[in-house]
Amino acid sequence: GGGGGGGSEAPRGFVTLNWRRVLESEEGLRAVPRVERGALPLHHLRLMHVQLSALRNGFIVARLLGRALVLPPTLCSCELGFWPKHIGGRCVAGDHKTLALPYVCPIDHYLDPSALANSPFAHRERPFLDNNRTAPALLASRVTVLAGGPAAAAAAPPAAVRVVALPARPDADQVVAALGSEEARVLHLDDPDASFGGFAAGDEQRAASWPRQLQSLLSSWCCTSDPAFKRTAGTVPYLLPPVDGPRAWASEKRGWVARTLGEAFEAAGGHATAG
Repeated sequence: GGGGGGGSEAPRGFVTLNWRRVLESEEGLRAVPRVERGALPLHHLRLMHVQLSALRNGFIVARLLGRALVLPPTLCSCELGFWPKHIGGRCVAGDHKTLALPYVCPIDHYLDPSALANSPFAHRERPFLDNNRTAPALLASRVTVLAGGPAAAAAAPPAAVRVVALPARPDADQVVAALGSEEARVLHLDDPDASFGGFAAGDEQRAASWPRQLQSLLSSWCCTSDPAFKRTAGTVPYLLPPVDGPRAWASEKRGWVARTLGEAFEAAGGHATAG
């Protein structure tokens, strides 16, 4: 039970993500500089890029194992507007003077809830495990997954929680081999970024279709007056970071978004790019 559909009812259990590690993976990731009204909020797009990379891995690992992903507390560092120049220099709408940034994004600020509900990616809403109706036995049946092989597990501090080792950046077959028979109801990925590294050679069908399906779940940010986004009426589509690197965007119909954002980051002198 619990809010959120998509895929099956996930009888195998659930996957959770160590979101603190994601947010601390890059220095200054939660910074909120002032931006010109109507400009691209590059700091927010950088933050979303890092989070969507981890979210991608969580969705894929959960689906490989027949589990549901418990959505993490994804952060937004720029408010969602309704028209170009709606968002002011503090990255909030003019009448939202008390909104503190970054804030936990409502799901429809980064995902399409209807598409997610009808997708093959099972999920549960962010508060699912904190709900007082969640069975204590479910919360007690938890294992922490340490990506990096036996050495990572051996280096883990002694704790009450059980740990299991996963190769660093494993392919889909390695994920299933390491975790497919795990009976714990909740698998907690300690390092989401290192918990999935792609699909094995010969697995082209899933390598092509799963990322495409995930891309269709993403929403967009509104709105910029940058002329590069005139074709989308100022909306900036969120892009699923490719497992195989930014070159994978070249053949995608939204490759122009990646190129445009990459040029914007380069012009701004930032080290973070759309890839």
